[in-house]
Amino acid sequence: MDSNNRYELENNSDLETLESFKFLISNVKSLKDKTWGCPWQKIQSHKSLIPFLNEESSEFIDAIYAKNAENICEELGDILLQVMLHSEIGYENKEFDLNDVIKNLNKKIINRHPYIFDKKEKVSLEKSQQIWENIKNSEKEAPHIASSISKNLKLKIKNLPPTVGTDKITNVVREHGFKWENTDEIFKKLEEEINELKEAIKSKSNSEIKNEFGDIYFTLLNLSNFLKINPESALQKTNIKFLNRFSIVEEHAGDNIKKQTPKDFQRLWQIAKQNLAGKIPKSK
Repeated sequence: MDSNNRYELENNSDLETLESFKFLISNVKSLKDKTWGCPWQKIQSHKSLIPFLNEESSEFIDAIYAKNAENICEELGDILLQVMLHSEIGYENKEFDLNDVIKNLNKKIINRHPYIFDKKEKVSLEKSQQIWENIKNSEKEAPHIASSISKNLKLKIKNLPPTVGTDKITNVVREHGFKWENTDEIFKKLEEEINELKEAIKSKSNSEIKNEFGDIYFTLLNLSNFLKINPESALQKTNIKFLNRFSIVEEHAGDNIKKQTPKDFQRLWQIAKQNLAGKIPKSK
């Protein structure tokens, strides 16, 4: 296929997509119509839709891990619906509309990729990321925003999921020289935090226990960052591994699972681990 034919096919596909998008805009406006719209949709706000955005995002992530293209496509549609609904709510509240959302996104894409849109220039991955971060930081600069690293980070992570916030903190402070040199340093810090949690547990102070547990979690996330491991992905795999092992425990315990002692469960757990390693038969 030559480049001209390929461009023609892509152009036709884009035209079809635009028609579908126009139909979607019409459908969402119908949902939100004050007279004939959906009663549930009409009472929603930016804030009330937050749980649904979180849910749809989680389901999209699950579809990615499952490598199910059909589900990925479906869940992307659900996320797009959230974008459309928030845009319509913005329009109703005279805050912004869908066109503003799209124009701002186009502006951001063009502004943060000058090596593509201003001049055709090949850059390395590292340089492209640095350009992105520099431009992003310059866009956010304003007289009312504090100049210190810590205060800026507090603003940036305010509404982020905590694990994402920790990752952002670690990356930013590392750029300013505050970083781990090796994993031994992190393990030493982790051991220190674990001992402090043990002491907090002895003191029976709930606030101290919570603080020390947070310190351990923060250090573990620093370790995952240092090792370039996605903690969410690692935890997802561990969840599945646990359930696979527990299914074998269930098979061996049968109807008596609630009667098992802690020692029984430890024994069955070892059987499950060995079974999944292919060392023993699956059942008695």
